[in-house]
Amino acid sequence: MEALADFGTVQYFGVGTFTTGIFRTWFGLGDSGAAAQLASLMMAFVLALIVLERRSRRRARYHHTSRRYRTLPGYPLRGQPAAGAFAACFLPLFFGFLLPSGQLAFWALRTWRHTLDGAFLELARNSLLLAAGAALLALGPALFMAYGKRLRSSPAVAAAVRVAGMGYAVPGLVIALGVVIPFAWLDNALDAWARSRFGLSTGLLLSGTVTALLFAYVVRFLAVSLNTVEASLGKVRPSMDDAARSLGLRPGAVLGRVHLPIMRGSLLTALLLVFVDVLKELPATLVLRPFNFNTLAVRAFELASDEMLAESSLAALAIVLAGILPVILLSRSIRRVRQGGAHVA
Repeated sequence: MEALADFGTVQYFGVGTFTTGIFRTWFGLGDSGAAAQLASLMMAFVLALIVLERRSRRRARYHHTSRRYRTLPGYPLRGQPAAGAFAACFLPLFFGFLLPSGQLAFWALRTWRHTLDGAFLELARNSLLLAAGAALLALGPALFMAYGKRLRSSPAVAAAVRVAGMGYAVPGLVIALGVVIPFAWLDNALDAWARSRFGLSTGLLLSGTVTALLFAYVVRFLAVSLNTVEASLGKVRPSMDDAARSLGLRPGAVLGRVHLPIMRGSLLTALLLVFVDVLKELPATLVLRPFNFNTLAVRAFELASDEMLAESSLAALAIVLAGILPVILLSRSIRRVRQGGAHVA
């Protein structure tokens, strides 16, 4: 799904995919109808994959009986097996992170004097605020839907939650197309009504502001937060809900007094995952961003498209550094949980 949704890489290397075809049809040819048809065809393919994945799991459910985990077993290796294990672990890290990050750092050191300015700081601020806002906005609906599904696990509710969480499998460009068309219609309808009633123009209240962009982010990355919250709720055995209800607590009180204290770490994880995803999101931001509004991801793509790779390195490196900090926090949190489980054992 990630490869299917990619836009920046395939656009830069000139590879024709559904996402680049939709973009060219929409902005190059100016045919939003044909772009919508391509997006609908891609949505049908994505929906078929999701249905197959869900049917393969059927009604399987898992509940953890403990919030602690035992430490992973260790296997001492020597000689060639040790060298082979080291190479298997190090090579993906080297080619996937160390080498490209080192190249970006080399370029950034050469160009920072004329790229690190007030405009760059504004890009960083825009990116961080958008990512934080989208993460907070996505957590609320995810918690509401996951807990509602736990309370009433009917086929209709489960299907509604699955459809709401399908956005992660849909490319950002398709979501942007699905957002901008109705939002533009609402803006035009509201503007026409305001002109006829009050003689005033409302302008673009939805499609011309960050409102549409944040809405697209929530649609796109709601599944990331939803899956994390659902997995955290799955660790809480249903008997705990029954015990709390038998003591007179209503469902909302059970969530606030029983589940949320247990889920604090998972809720932070959901926020961090959405934050990182939004920080590097490109196609939806490229389409829905307001005028004179830019982010680090869009700026890096624009400079790279103009073959100014060295100048784009600082923005790209900033995205990498901002994204790797939450990963470090998550890794440390997991390590603490496992070490705590080892002490308990």
